[in-house]
Amino acid sequence: MDLQKLTFFQVAQQRMDWLAQRQKVVSENLANANTPGYVAKDLKPVDFQNELSRSLAKETQSIPATRTDPAHLTGTLPQSGPYRVETTRRPFEYTLDKNGVDVEQQMEKAAENRSQYELTSNLVMKNLSMIRTALGRTGG
Repeated sequence: MDLQKLTFFQVAQQRMDWLAQRQKVVSENLANANTPGYVAKDLKPVDFQNELSRSLAKETQSIPATRTDPAHLTGTLPQSGPYRVETTRRPFEYTLDKNGVDVEQQMEKAAENRSQYELTSNLVMKNLSMIRTALGRTGG
């Protein structure tokens, strides 16, 4: 059973990818907290409800299989993630050396990111558990 074909797992994968990318951006901000002129960055939020709706709409369409033989139908290409870095420029948050990193704010973002990642991971594990139960299997 290919779980990547299930909409929930596709959206969960996308969410976890976005959270991992955001954690990288936040850690870069923290690493540059003392760099003169550095401006803190963040990823634009993704509307995962919209992404889920879009994935569900795709499921209702006919998706051809990947070609392993010339007689097979053509496949689809994976989509790239909706990642774009935006700078958060608030003039009142700059230090005298024009550094725009607020360490407390970045630590808050990192903690929020961690909790969202754990939530998504737990949801994936619960869904896998339900699938195992439905198939009559127990344990890991």
